[in-house]
Amino acid sequence: MNFRNPTSKYSMLILFFTILTFFSCAKDSDLFLDAILEEEEVVETDDEIPTDEPEDDVEEDEEVDPTPDDDSDKDPEIPDVQIPDFGSDAGNSISLAPSNPNRIIYVAVDGSSNNDGLSQSSPINIDKAFDSNFVKAGDVFYIKAGKYNYGSTGGNHYDLSNLPCTPNDPCYWIGYKNTPGDINASQYATVSWDDYKTGAQNSDGTHDLDPSDMPTFSGSKSSGKYIDNGSLFYCDGGEQGFVFRNIQIEYFRRGFDMRNLSNSIFENVVQANHGWFTEVEGQGGSNTDLQGTGWLIYSTSTSSWGSNNIILNCASYNMAFRGFTIGNSRLTLVAFSEATSDIDNGNPQDYYFHTIGKDNLFTNLKANRLVSSNHSGHGICFNQLSENNIMQDSEIYGTNIHFDGSIGCYANNITVIGDNSFGLFEGGGISMIDGAEYNLIENCTLTNGGSGVSFSDSGKNPYEEHAGQNNVFRNLNISNKSGAIISLNWWAESDDPCSNNSFQNCTFSNASSLFSIARTNSNFSIVDCDVSNVAELEVLDDRNGNYILNSNTQFIDSNFWNSELPSAARFIVDGLTSISN
Repeated sequence: MNFRNPTSKYSMLILFFTILTFFSCAKDSDLFLDAILEEEEVVETDDEIPTDEPEDDVEEDEEVDPTPDDDSDKDPEIPDVQIPDFGSDAGNSISLAPSNPNRIIYVAVDGSSNNDGLSQSSPINIDKAFDSNFVKAGDVFYIKAGKYNYGSTGGNHYDLSNLPCTPNDPCYWIGYKNTPGDINASQYATVSWDDYKTGAQNSDGTHDLDPSDMPTFSGSKSSGKYIDNGSLFYCDGGEQGFVFRNIQIEYFRRGFDMRNLSNSIFENVVQANHGWFTEVEGQGGSNTDLQGTGWLIYSTSTSSWGSNNIILNCASYNMAFRGFTIGNSRLTLVAFSEATSDIDNGNPQDYYFHTIGKDNLFTNLKANRLVSSNHSGHGICFNQLSENNIMQDSEIYGTNIHFDGSIGCYANNITVIGDNSFGLFEGGGISMIDGAEYNLIENCTLTNGGSGVSFSDSGKNPYEEHAGQNNVFRNLNISNKSGAIISLNWWAESDDPCSNNSFQNCTFSNASSLFSIARTNSNFSIVDCDVSNVAELEVLDDRNGNYILNSNTQFIDSNFWNSELPSAARFIVDGLTSISN
């Protein structure tokens, strides 16, 4: 099943996938690899723009003015950004329904390794369904609903590294209730967040999944430290042709820990409660303790990446660290999936959808941060020099979307809603950080919450960083902000500039200021925009009040209603209209 990549800014992605009638239905980041190998949390960062070299006629000891020339008569510098063209389709052509199975094997909670599994009345046990001495290419395993229990191992329960599955002869593990084919997802998982919340609640705030809905792989809950249960599924590189459908996984360190995986499908897989929710990072817990992740698909090689996987109609509920992580992987499709969290306990979920890869497509997603916490979270995050990824047609609540060191990525038709009751981290915006450059963001709505678009630089990456440059924001609607529409944020390397960022055909309304300034900046442009009920043009951030909005900022052909008009004496202005009630 393949999904076409959009070809222009006006086109909507058309998802084509075929379900056979059997069911009716880059840079690689060393930081990320170290985090996988050492199980430490990754912290994002931005590329820094090197300071300008002195002119030849400047004496060595002479101080150089770092402020760029005003160039008051020049046209706006519009970065040359493009919608990524993958050159081929994301995803793969494996059918969701097995068309030519080698064997059909039945699995049940009360199954036995002594059974042949060839009928529902003679099912095998669950361990045999993943035994490399039993599984053959093209096998189909129908797993009956029920609770499959696992104890604490600290390691991996099922190592799939030596299974013989291939894209031409894939292996299927498919859950069912009473009859194979009786569970079919349409869009999004068949077990919703509301369904999850009806399950029995534990003292740490997690809820049990219902094993009558789908076969449920459940780790031990006895200690509350679910990371001790290890990862349920693991492979060590080069595997292909796995299809997982209609299953639930809860209470592990990770559900899928898949290295260099390619040409595989996860469909209607629901995962919940991975990690450790009662330890506070920096207060007794460590990054190693907090690695609760649903999907971790990655590579530890700089020369060989996995590719062409599909995650469709899946869900991640209450992870301690990450919901969906597509590491250094290519051409993976993540579609019609949801990541939601409402647990804080000092250890809130960090990443909802995340990649450091290239040419990956994230579409029709829902990310919901439903609790005020001491961490802002990352709704959809293109991280650490990731390139040419696309996010589109998605809804984010209570957190932001992130371009954290991303290059040449694209966002289209994303709604980001903040929550003004959340306190320090209200969400509702876009974060450009740690070297984000040549990204195109268009047709997005950012409402409520803190700032609209923020530029910052953590200073924590080994590569050169800046706070965002040469990015284009087109047709954005930013409104009802407790902070600024555009925040040139103080965190953390404020001398690293943000520059050449252009806002075109945008609507800005109901905010305290258009800009807040706490770092070096240059050549921002506001072109063909409407600004209404924005009290001040710029405010200086009291955490770092040493900077002002650069005089080479350009305001072109824009309308200001009940808002402070940029001064022609200070900035480059042309074709502005000012209207007051």
